[in-house]
Amino acid sequence: MKLSAWVIYIIGLAVAIIALSFGYFHQYAPNTAEAKLYNDRAAELEEQAALQKKAEKRVKEAVALVNESSLKWEKVVGAKTPATSVNAGGIDLAVNPWQLSVDTQKFARNVQRAVNKQIHTGGVKVLEGTTVSVPDVNAPVNGLLASFYNYPAFPYPILILDLGQVTVEGTYAQILANVRSYSAMPRYLAMADGLSLTGTDDKLTGTYRVQVVGFIRGSSIYPSVPEGTAAAVTGGAGGFGGGAGRPGGSAAAGPGGGTAAGSGGGAAAGSGGGRPQRGGLSGGN
Repeated sequence: MKLSAWVIYIIGLAVAIIALSFGYFHQYAPNTAEAKLYNDRAAELEEQAALQKKAEKRVKEAVALVNESSLKWEKVVGAKTPATSVNAGGIDLAVNPWQLSVDTQKFARNVQRAVNKQIHTGGVKVLEGTTVSVPDVNAPVNGLLASFYNYPAFPYPILILDLGQVTVEGTYAQILANVRSYSAMPRYLAMADGLSLTGTDDKLTGTYRVQVVGFIRGSSIYPSVPEGTAAAVTGGAGGFGGGAGRPGGSAAAGPGGGTAAGSGGGAAAGSGGGRPQRGGLSGGN
């Protein structure tokens, strides 16, 4: 039987449609979808790479800021912290608490001298000074770090003194220089605020408040000792900065106000367990 041209055309068209359908659904469409997934994934990875670069840049900037802050802090430590020995006018927290109680009396007097010198800066006449409070020598020695050096309330020992009101007399320039000079006070971070002025231009009276902060440097803190009993101290110091040993030989208050050595070469309390009375500090030292 001879097929007509139309039949042959329709059969050819059907075969072509089948071939095209097979190629589209089994090759083109899946490959196109897979290619789109690869392209999307590539775009996502490029976006993540860009974010990674930004994150690395932020980390570098953060490290640079930390290093910059550390350098600034080192400058503060070098110029705005007390010395690490009593003889140099500072304090050493690595001694046993009995010795620290004695040394803190000396340290407080040294702080008072520094404050007195600062108050007179600028050529003013001091009408009303201020007094640095001295810890009670009869108070428990193991509480001295918390009461005077604010440790462990702060992560490191720090001296915080609100010294109250100061009144000075002088010209406007003298009083202004006096108040501004606190920012340059050696060894301490000091601030004078709340300045009020009365009087005439040639003879003004200025009143303000003074706060002083001292960051205490050190590598160790001596552990607590028995209160109210004589004890030879030969142990090692330990604390926030490590455990540097502290052999005996430190001085402690004796019954007559002097020092006594324990049998182990360390500090010992007097036979009566007490320590000498010491008065407060005068603002005129």
